[in-house]
Amino acid sequence: MRGWGALLLFIPLWGMAAPTRVELVFGGDVIPHGEVKSVAKAHARSGSGGAPSLNHEGWDHVFGPLSDVLRTADVGVVNLETPVTANTQAFTKELVFNAPPAMVQALVGAGVKVVSTGNNHARDQHVEGLVETLQNLDAAGLRHVGTGLTRDAAWEPVFMEVRGVKLGFLSFTRSLNGFSNPKEADAPHVALLPYPEHASRRGLKPEEAMERVRTAAAKCDALFVMGHWGTEYSDTPHPLDRALGQAFLEAGAFAVIGHHPHVLQPLEAYTTKSGRRGFIAYSLGNLVANQGRFYRHVKGQLGKDGDKRDTLLLRVGVTRAEPGAPVSLGDISVLPVWIENNAKGRKARARRNIQPVLIDREIEEVSRRLAALALRTTPPDKVARAEKAALEQRLASARYRRERILRMLPAEFRVATPELRRRDDGAVGLTAQTVP
Repeated sequence: MRGWGALLLFIPLWGMAAPTRVELVFGGDVIPHGEVKSVAKAHARSGSGGAPSLNHEGWDHVFGPLSDVLRTADVGVVNLETPVTANTQAFTKELVFNAPPAMVQALVGAGVKVVSTGNNHARDQHVEGLVETLQNLDAAGLRHVGTGLTRDAAWEPVFMEVRGVKLGFLSFTRSLNGFSNPKEADAPHVALLPYPEHASRRGLKPEEAMERVRTAAAKCDALFVMGHWGTEYSDTPHPLDRALGQAFLEAGAFAVIGHHPHVLQPLEAYTTKSGRRGFIAYSLGNLVANQGRFYRHVKGQLGKDGDKRDTLLLRVGVTRAEPGAPVSLGDISVLPVWIENNAKGRKARARRNIQPVLIDREIEEVSRRLAALALRTTPPDKVARAEKAALEQRLASARYRRERILRMLPAEFRVATPELRRRDDGAVGLTAQTVP
């Protein structure tokens, strides 16, 4: 009987389903400054005989260092801080943007599945550009939220189901760079929730936006709200945004992800009055941009200009313990990212480069190369000494920028390993990373 009894104890375990886990990765602002477009063009690989570009006109190079992380997530999300049109004569300048369709095709290739278009640059190419952007995103198969052909369409959430978990995304901006939405509700709109001083720009009132969040949250298992808000270049959240973000969580959002300040702002854990865990990432900073291009790390200096090149990828787990159970917020971790930009210090004739790179991978590779130099048996010559000095400078800069990024994290958030998540039912939370 003892053996049969033991067998009976194991029968329920055989029938138990493994917990379901869905992983999302959020990134910051993708801004096609003129120099970023020049870098893409310089790395473009053309097909022979008039065939299409082999690397999306060089944009695969720009996003390349992050692509394996984005591809192995279930859903990659970034803020698309630009219209996307095929107009090669489109008017652009420092604060007026336009990107080619190849850029969004490269985002898809890099693993991005959803973009936020509700931001202050949505109208940079006027209404025609807003409409063409939607067409180009649809053609690339890239889901988008935050703009639409009508006011309701602009506020319409994006829903997608991953392994039985229904995810929702909602996007809005608090400014339109002086533009206003049209009077007609059936004309192209940007999802606008203006600050009180911009109330005349024809957006929703906070209580109306709250109802949109409440309605969207009721239609999915986990709703992520993306807010384009805050004060540019300030590392402190706007007081109105702090209250708004917490109100959105109370209304049913799982998390609020912020953009616009172009520098990182704190991540904040929050528990709702009902006891549900949530969080607010007030600003993820720039993901691809040409800001802070002349920054160079100097020991003992604060290096605030480099803050415009500090960013991160935010990994968020959503879990369901068993079929039919509610979902909950799982592990949350970050991968520190630095925008590589060789505008200053590059050798003569060296190609300009702008790329986001994972800092922990950078530290690992530079440390490996320094260790290899130390193992050389021949006395170092002038070239070897110069290489060693350059690597040491690069390592010191990477370590310092990593510290600047991690100051924004509360204890509840962890630093993820650069290794990719295992693709099996036994995948668990990410392990804390120790870097030399």
